[in-house]
Amino acid sequence: MAEASKETLQERWNYLYKEYLPALAKARDEAQPKWPVNLDHCFARIVLDNSVGVDKPWTEVVKSPAYKNMSETQLKGAIALAEKIANGEANLVELDEQSLQLRGKKSKKRKAANGKSEEAEAEVKVPATKKRKSDQTVSSYFLPATNSASTKIKNSKDEAAPDAAVGKTEDDVDMSVQVKRIQDSNMTAFKKQILTMLTHIPRGRYSTYGAMSDHLSKTSSKTCARAVGSAIKNNPFAPEVPCHRILAADGTLGGFKSGGWGESGKYANEKHKLLKEEGVKFDSSMKVKGPPFTDFGT
Repeated sequence: MAEASKETLQERWNYLYKEYLPALAKARDEAQPKWPVNLDHCFARIVLDNSVGVDKPWTEVVKSPAYKNMSETQLKGAIALAEKIANGEANLVELDEQSLQLRGKKSKKRKAANGKSEEAEAEVKVPATKKRKSDQTVSSYFLPATNSASTKIKNSKDEAAPDAAVGKTEDDVDMSVQVKRIQDSNMTAFKKQILTMLTHIPRGRYSTYGAMSDHLSKTSSKTCARAVGSAIKNNPFAPEVPCHRILAADGTLGGFKSGGWGESGKYANEKHKLLKEEGVKFDSSMKVKGPPFTDFGT
């Protein structure tokens, strides 16, 4: 029984550092204000140095591969810290700096102008201008984007009324044009990939965060539903690039807890209305009917 328990912990640890954390980093998930690394071995170094090594590199405490040689207590500690990073309860930059210090490496905060390390080159930053948009308005969500890859929320006196904004998606949107808009933007490759997938979903159909992440994991690289959600969030090309057609796996609207477009968000009714106008059916409990769209191509 103890062996089975340890095997479960090993699987959880491998998933967290190999797939989950890298996916969040590539999606620029808001759990961290800055993602200094995005590679699996970098996450393993940071987490294990801080949870297993503590005052020395983890390689001086356990043999490699760590997942096989860590005790159950060490595995639980590594898992707990990885989950805190994913949830924003632990600062990844500070943990990275501590790890580098233990290894006698130059701090990324004080690195010379031309002395970037490999990990620094792979750094994924959240732009300084990016802010949480939990209070984003109806009109700013549905208005077409400008040439910029990001949009600014207009003053309330300039905004269109919610009823006027809802239902403005066109039947004959040229998705090839939308794909070009996405590819010409300065967004990350992962966000471009996710938004391009949205252009495959036809009017009157819906898909899910899980369906998109499953497709990517099979055809491209391992990811997770949360990373997909982070990449879709603040879509500057809505409604032509239809992020409103993505729902939760249980058939509800889904969305971030702090956002306005989730099941309990203040714009939930508008999202339901838009989807219904496009032909998506909901049952009496407001859960979507029919299977999700999954034909995203290769």
